[in-house]
Amino acid sequence: MIRLNITAEGFSEERFVTEMLRPHLLNFNVYVEVRKVLTNRKLRKRGGVVGYQKFKNDVTQWFQECPDVYHTTLIDLYGLNRDFPGHITTQNLQPYDRIKEMERLLKEDLGFHKFIPYIQLHEYEALLFSDTGVMEQWLGLYNRVDEGCFSKIRNSRPASGNPELINESPETAPSKRILALCDSYDKINDGILILKEIGIKKLRTECLHFNEWLTQLEQLH
Repeated sequence: MIRLNITAEGFSEERFVTEMLRPHLLNFNVYVEVRKVLTNRKLRKRGGVVGYQKFKNDVTQWFQECPDVYHTTLIDLYGLNRDFPGHITTQNLQPYDRIKEMERLLKEDLGFHKFIPYIQLHEYEALLFSDTGVMEQWLGLYNRVDEGCFSKIRNSRPASGNPELINESPETAPSKRILALCDSYDKINDGILILKEIGIKKLRTECLHFNEWLTQLEQLH
């Protein structure tokens, strides 16, 4: 059994790993452990956005504790601290080129041979837009949403409405767009319910970068 440790940004990502990625990867002989990034050492608090040095210290410590285990990350580009490697210098690149370069620089800086960097384009909620019909069905249970409202958001982006390309600004990030239509949206609970309904197969079909990452994890040996 191959072991894989995933450092997740917050509670939503942790739950996604536990309830969807872990069962999926078991089919490929990969067992996943997940923990949220450390945000306050004194209070032992985990989960949330942190500066790069805190992130690096936490991830590096896990490398040292588990040197024979593969490690990866599940963090959002949206809201990422500007001191992360390449955050500023890659701003003029196209999204997929940018994220690959940032991941390359992150791996280079951390310097661990079993580390597989992954930064979500642009946010965890982008995955939900893989099936806007499911979004409308679930969120419409307790919100009054217009028919096709989520499809309209997805189709406003280039590349045939690729959900990973939904903008990352404070007004147009995927989660902000959802909250603008459904102010009772619960990132942790609604998110995982919608993603379970959509399923891994659909997620990887619609989200190119996510699929590339998952394929890497499936092929660990």
